[in-house]
Amino acid sequence: MTAAFPWFFRFDPLLHPSLHTVAQALPKMTSSDPAQVHALQHSGQQALQANCFEEAIACFEQLAEQQPEVMAHRVKLGLSYLLVGQEDAAQLTWAMAFSEADETEQSELLATLIEDMQAKTEEAAAGGNWPLVWALTQHLAELNPENLNVRLHGILAASRCQLLTPDLLEESGLAEVLGNNAIVPPGLDRPLLEATLGAVVEWDRGDRQTLDWIVSVASPIENREGMANLLVKKATQIRFEVTNQARQFDQAEALDLAIAYTDAAIHLHPTSFNAKYERIAICIKKADFVAATAYAEALISECESIQEKICTEGLLIQGLIYTPGHWDEALVHLSKTRQLFDAFIEAYRANPTMDISAVMLMRPVLFFQYVEDNPADYRALQNQLSAIYAENIQTKYQASLPPLQPVSQPDPARKLRIGFLSEFLIRHPIGLLSRWIFQHFDRDRFEFHTYLQNAANLSEPISPFSQEWFVNPVTEAHVVAGSVEQVAQAIRADQLDILIDLDSLTSAKGYALMALRLAPIQITWLGFDATGLPTVDYVLADPFVLPETAEKDYAETLWRLPQTYIAVDGFEVGVPTLRRDQLGIPADAVVYFSAQVAAKRHPDTMRWQIEILKQVPNSYLLVKGISNSESLQAAFLEVAQAAGVSGDRLRFLDRDPDEPTHRANLEIADVVLDTFPYTGATTTLETLWMGIPLVTRVGKQFASRNSYTMLRNAGIDTGIAHSAEEYIAWGVRYGTDADLRNRVRERLRRSRQSAPLWNAKQFTRNLEAAFEQMWEHYLKRSAS
Repeated sequence: MTAAFPWFFRFDPLLHPSLHTVAQALPKMTSSDPAQVHALQHSGQQALQANCFEEAIACFEQLAEQQPEVMAHRVKLGLSYLLVGQEDAAQLTWAMAFSEADETEQSELLATLIEDMQAKTEEAAAGGNWPLVWALTQHLAELNPENLNVRLHGILAASRCQLLTPDLLEESGLAEVLGNNAIVPPGLDRPLLEATLGAVVEWDRGDRQTLDWIVSVASPIENREGMANLLVKKATQIRFEVTNQARQFDQAEALDLAIAYTDAAIHLHPTSFNAKYERIAICIKKADFVAATAYAEALISECESIQEKICTEGLLIQGLIYTPGHWDEALVHLSKTRQLFDAFIEAYRANPTMDISAVMLMRPVLFFQYVEDNPADYRALQNQLSAIYAENIQTKYQASLPPLQPVSQPDPARKLRIGFLSEFLIRHPIGLLSRWIFQHFDRDRFEFHTYLQNAANLSEPISPFSQEWFVNPVTEAHVVAGSVEQVAQAIRADQLDILIDLDSLTSAKGYALMALRLAPIQITWLGFDATGLPTVDYVLADPFVLPETAEKDYAETLWRLPQTYIAVDGFEVGVPTLRRDQLGIPADAVVYFSAQVAAKRHPDTMRWQIEILKQVPNSYLLVKGISNSESLQAAFLEVAQAAGVSGDRLRFLDRDPDEPTHRANLEIADVVLDTFPYTGATTTLETLWMGIPLVTRVGKQFASRNSYTMLRNAGIDTGIAHSAEEYIAWGVRYGTDADLRNRVRERLRRSRQSAPLWNAKQFTRNLEAAFEQMWEHYLKRSAS
């Protein structure tokens, strides 16, 4: 016996007396009926091929008894035992057969066994019987250790059986063989390699060791673009896990790993637009806007289509607008994007079947709201683009969706089925603001369904926060994952009466789903401004958040709730970690505070805030927000220097570890200065809840009127400006009139008990009344 044979073939009767006894006890028949032997051989082989393993065992047991000298019968019998899970019997049978065969016969038997086991492995893999594949490959790896396809099948089976580990990948030796081999090993099954790598990427929990293994093993694959797309998908999943707080991990490390996945994809497929685009998106998520801008500028020069150029311009604009000091560059690229949209619209009219990306139509238009208060212009463009998108995606998917059910006669006892769709039913502004209605809705009259949109097929989509606020209280919670078509089919099959999109222009998949008309009535509420989709019937507003002249700018109907379009019962507040003495600010100084993302810091607003500081002696400005910190500081200091204000009067704060701490630290402020033309929303609510006076400027667009409606619905009419001059004047007045500040603080404190802004229960009643009225209108239209 050679050392190449596996351990269970290296049989020594002296070391295994029990096996020797069994072997000696077998009948030593030297003659048998040839016809019977032939029939049994045929039946056994047929049964083995037909997966009738019990029948195969019966045949080969008889053959082994009739012809004990023919070791091939015992090898077939051992394989049959293995295929029914009797591994011990298989090993015993093989051990006896190989112990009695000479070296030449052993080699022949081994070749036959390997051939049969490989055939069964491929057959089991084709049928999806992964436990059997796993069992077979464990033996094949011993029998034929040089066969790379056996190792690949083993890893594929381990991933399907939830047995895969990084150590198992390393122990396979594939990285050493394939990663250091410039020539593809002969006999390597490349489709199997691609399928195995795809399974590993899908299984991967996100660690550097696994990624390194994937990159090493991927060298010989032919479909490099497909493999690159799988790696990009993994990078996107990691980014969404960070966004959705789906599991506990170091976010910075996770995003670095996500970038490593995009780099690996680019290594495999250097011209991959998807990989380079995702790398920029991850940099933005990391708040590394300088890198994002550099990558986007490089990618624009490589773009081949109008769609790719528009998508990349959107990321570039985001990178620039989040990097103070680059506002003029952002305006230039917004102008270029507008021209690209004109070219796209013309191209679409010539080819209505062209593939359209939702992101392409959402991201760039979004940033018009940050740079100017001109809703008539950007809303017209948004409405036009959304109409094109709805037409395009309906052509693509509508035929595969369950039909909307016809409306029957009204049933007074029937509850209205209301669905709420969002990627952000998590600890996110949308989640924090919407959560209260699910506590207060009337369960006797309504069914409230939540659709926790799982944009990247997250492994753990429901956090404890989501479970508490969006799963436990509702009629039914749904985690919707998969393709747009799969999610659309699931939602339409639920036969909702009303579907509410909470994300608006912040979710590409949500935008696509709303374009498919999944419920008789569809509404936009709470996210960014309305999408302009012709399939959305209503946008929830109130008497203040949109001016009376706004109706003409919207493709949707504006439904104005009687008081406020948003209300909360309050916010969790932690323990403050900021003190004036820690920041070197005198106790008697006036502290202004501004906490917004850099994209909202229009240069004009920065100049107004510095002018207020200039006119109020012994005052300081605290600045906090998401941006490149060096760029943010440089931009503010440049404005201060131009105005003759010492930079010593500015303080730049890091982000707090959590929202409760942030709210507690707001108490350091005497006055909060809002941004324009994109005002605060959640930050404004938090400011007013903490009882701090706010200065805001009112514009014409939704984004420039959030703080205005919140102040009015908190019962406050001071601090509201309609021009730059009024904004500065209010800032100065608040800074120089301590009595005014104290009166407003007291009014805000009292408002917690009486103002519409802090009465989520009454807001929910108003929302429910709107739903019923919308449904009545719908029934009347359907009956006419």
